[in-house]
Amino acid sequence: MLDVHLRLFRERLKRVLAGEEGTLPLPDSTNLTPLFQNLLTESEIIATTLLGKYEADMARHLFQLIREKFDDSKISLPFLQLLDLEESDEEDVERADILEILEDINVFVHESEDAIDTFFINIMQQQNSENESESSTDMALLVGLHTKIIDIRNRTQQLPPGDNGFDIREKSNEIIRLLSEGHRRLDISEFERGREELFDLLIEGPSGLAVVAILDSSGFDKTAFAADTYNNNHVKFYFDCLAWVRVSILYDFGKILDDIIKSVMPPSRVSVIIGEHYQLKKSVLRDFLTNKKYFIVLDDVFDHSEIWDDLEEVLPDNQNGSRVLILVTDPNLLASLEMENGEKIRLDSVLTGGPLIRLKHEAWQFFILHYGSMPLENYFRGEAIPTIWRQIFSVMELPFHLKVCCIYLYVFCPSIEISTRQLYQLWVAEGFIPYHGEETAEHYLKELIHRGIIQVSKRRAGGIIKACYVPSIVYTSLALVAEITGFVWMRERKREPLANVKRCFIWEDLIQFLSLEYSDTRLQSFLNNSSESDRLALIDCENFCKKFKHLRVLNMGSAVLDQYPPGLENLYLLKYLKLNIPSLKCLPSLLCTLLNLETLEMPSSYIDQSPDDIWMMQKLMHLNFGSITLPAPPKNYSSSLKNLIFISALNPSSCTPDILGRLPSVRTLRISGDMSYYQSGVSKSLCELHKLECLKLVNESKPSRMVLSEYQFPPSLSQLTLSNTELMEDPTPILENLPLLRVLKLKQNSYLGRKLACVGLSSFPELKVLHLKSMYWLDEWTMGAGAMPKLESLIVNPCAYLRKLPEELWCIQSLRKLDLHWPQTELRQRLRTFKDMEWRYDIQLYPYGI
Repeated sequence: MLDVHLRLFRERLKRVLAGEEGTLPLPDSTNLTPLFQNLLTESEIIATTLLGKYEADMARHLFQLIREKFDDSKISLPFLQLLDLEESDEEDVERADILEILEDINVFVHESEDAIDTFFINIMQQQNSENESESSTDMALLVGLHTKIIDIRNRTQQLPPGDNGFDIREKSNEIIRLLSEGHRRLDISEFERGREELFDLLIEGPSGLAVVAILDSSGFDKTAFAADTYNNNHVKFYFDCLAWVRVSILYDFGKILDDIIKSVMPPSRVSVIIGEHYQLKKSVLRDFLTNKKYFIVLDDVFDHSEIWDDLEEVLPDNQNGSRVLILVTDPNLLASLEMENGEKIRLDSVLTGGPLIRLKHEAWQFFILHYGSMPLENYFRGEAIPTIWRQIFSVMELPFHLKVCCIYLYVFCPSIEISTRQLYQLWVAEGFIPYHGEETAEHYLKELIHRGIIQVSKRRAGGIIKACYVPSIVYTSLALVAEITGFVWMRERKREPLANVKRCFIWEDLIQFLSLEYSDTRLQSFLNNSSESDRLALIDCENFCKKFKHLRVLNMGSAVLDQYPPGLENLYLLKYLKLNIPSLKCLPSLLCTLLNLETLEMPSSYIDQSPDDIWMMQKLMHLNFGSITLPAPPKNYSSSLKNLIFISALNPSSCTPDILGRLPSVRTLRISGDMSYYQSGVSKSLCELHKLECLKLVNESKPSRMVLSEYQFPPSLSQLTLSNTELMEDPTPILENLPLLRVLKLKQNSYLGRKLACVGLSSFPELKVLHLKSMYWLDEWTMGAGAMPKLESLIVNPCAYLRKLPEELWCIQSLRKLDLHWPQTELRQRLRTFKDMEWRYDIQLYPYGI
């Protein structure tokens, strides 16, 4: 991992030679192609043939650097002995020759990246200014790189043989053995007894608010245990509202408060209150929960003692059986609590009387669920630190392509929800994944999930991963590796200059960061992950762009700009750009000079007018706006946005055959606006999108006059959502013949009729998910015998007038999930027949259950 910069430089050279860097072919007169080819050849020789012999030496050195970050007094003796290398190993680790060459390699990569960046920036500046002159200085710098890399190769060849005695996998296996030795395996009967006790407490326990702190112990996964209870149908039916909130090592009760509000309150109220003052939100949440029987789970809670007072302020005790589960990662959190006999909880003692142990608390009835057989501190100090090391070794064992993607996760806050779409775009922009590599990125993500490094937090209706997160204990491991290797720089934790930093992210104080003076910086990526909506001065943004001309990734996060900032047009290498400009209505033409841009995100901007030059941005892959209007291509302009695959919200005025015909690769599209007025253009143009997979049609006009029968949908469509379309004709006869349709969502007044009829023998041959939402007047639904043969999930919300479900529905062998909201008595009675068939059907009725 210490050679990560060389490996990434090698991948960049491949992109340069493939014409994927810059926007112009390499000038023939410069003979640069052989030069870059020679640099690539030498880099590959050094990275694979030569340094490959010293992988054990580099891993051992990295091991020692990480080892120095730990306090021996907090590590158990057996594990301390495991971490200490043998004397012969320590001597080898200090081999100055390898470390010196690695340092020289990193300097060489830094200089090479600088020279290549400067070369391409100058070429693009010349293109914009129509100045054809070439810089002899740039050429001299590039030519000089070859001499330097030859020198590094020769010195590397003269190194003595490496020592392969250090085996990462062997160390990792030793940690696993240490974690399992001497620990009593959790007896299944004891586990079941604890689950029954918890379930009885939740459903049949005291009327007052009860809080249960759940601790990890050997052979017991507290999160999986709590999730099993949380997702139980009886639990869901018993409580009025539920929330599962991840707390993480970075305690922020403001975020916890927002997450609870989003989980328990109706969306209409959430949109009103979520931006209000912190104290007001606490008051509103407490009022909302009053007279509600609530069940809240707080996951991944560390030693944040203020959580008790914070929770008391927002969680009322209505004497109605409300419950809170706290999944404790660090048992120090419990040190301020007392046992029933008045004794303080001591971390050096074993809690007995369990698994469910009652504590003394002024406000709540408090319990601890713990399968303990040794002192509490042993579980955290004895197991948490080895677990961190196990994660570190898991990262070190990864193949290089997964390793860089994994360590990059350090830029996101621990346990925060990460959009997979954004993650894929960043991986591509950073050069970890080939251009147009979303499918590769998805494969990498699944591999990291399989290895336990990332957890899934949300899936789309079709099962595709929508969001994920990094658990705190994993994040701690990634932070150590990322900082020691210099892969990512975090201002809050690193105070050294930015001179050699390539990737930087911040969690707070963006305005202060922008105001600082930096010199000799070659920053390639900057991400603002602060949750604060700071209002930025344009002069600060302009100065920022002047300082960091080599940026590939610029994410300004939630920071608010009043207008498009000057200076961005000079960031010629930019591939990923995210800005928050709510007032922007007209896309500036200067933006279109960023010809390397792949992802453009302005989700708060609603663009009414875009410049013609947007058709010059041939590398664009993702357009994420609140809404955007694309111009008609200029006359005699034959090119297209051939690489564009995602448009978050396109105005229907842009849905003409000429425009959509020049978006040949679009796979995901949302069309939002006056669908009635542009009915003719939209309905006849969609068939131009031959690769379209996911389509959302959202009408924003009243009244709607959409006629679905006029629409020509491309046969490639696999997901379709209709919202507020107010269709008068039954949409199912029109849609049932789409050969690849797997997900159909008819939402929010999409259909105003009373009858649905899927009567075709082979209607919806591939459909797996069907959502019927806000179809208030639906009272009759019929199906043909062979309709929807692969249906797995059905949601009807509400079904206040629907008297019965089609009998053919129960003949579908694949059907597993059924959610019905506000069913009338007749339908509820019919469903009692299936109450005892939980082995097959997951039937959920809201709000009262069967």
